[in-house]
Amino acid sequence: MRYQRVTDEAELLAALTEPNAAILSGGTDLLVRMRNGLVHPDLLLDVSRIPTLQGIRQTESSIEIGAAITEGEILASPTVCVTLPLLATALRSLGSVQIRNRGTLGGNLVNASPAADGAVPLLLYDAELDLVGREGERTVPLDGFFLGPGETALGSGEFVRTIRMPIPKTEYRTFYHKVGRRRALTIAIASLGALILVEDGLVADARIAAGSVAPIPIRLRAVEERLRGTSSTEADADEAAHLAMAAVSPISDVRSTAEYRTRVIGNLATRALQSCLP
Repeated sequence: MRYQRVTDEAELLAALTEPNAAILSGGTDLLVRMRNGLVHPDLLLDVSRIPTLQGIRQTESSIEIGAAITEGEILASPTVCVTLPLLATALRSLGSVQIRNRGTLGGNLVNASPAADGAVPLLLYDAELDLVGREGERTVPLDGFFLGPGETALGSGEFVRTIRMPIPKTEYRTFYHKVGRRRALTIAIASLGALILVEDGLVADARIAAGSVAPIPIRLRAVEERLRGTSSTEADADEAAHLAMAAVSPISDVRSTAEYRTRVIGNLATRALQSCLP
């Protein structure tokens, strides 16, 4: 196996034409998979020095996060903590300080785990990914990026340059919680995040997403649609819980049963409404 540190996008695109090349960003997922014998790349391409994959930039309408910036750097950004508080909350629950100081947001998404901690808040913030390949550049909504466990819409030779989100209204009330088998360094058995906007006593907007309860992280559209336009004091938490439970399709594995995951999502939906609504 060879290692190559690439310094710009042109060099990366050229190197990705080599057979069995893999991008190394933080390595917190890739190196574990290599150690477990799940992948065997012939060429590792270290992208940590490519300037266009770094930094956090704010425009009048959006925030862009470089795909190779670490989760620790994101958490240290006042822009993210103030403007995208739900993302900061979710990332604080990801792994450990050491993992967050190595792992990258782009890698967390490209790994395409149903339990990806970064995916739930980014789905709620309507994130888009800027992809670069030999045929040019394109933008893909995160909601269409995940195709299945470990599967994404990335084409051959493509990479993620940035994650971009429209700046949300600051009035959104937020909720995020993940359930695991221990308090730290845990992979979520189930997770749920919510952004709820209340105006004049009505739910003007509701965005709810869940992780670890379907083949991909998902928005709970039926719950969102039911809540919009309802009185914030009369929103039916039990109905929301039932809709949430009906929307998921979890599996049973070594960490939990499908039945337990389904119950957890219903409970988290109830807690989200209790937390965000008067």
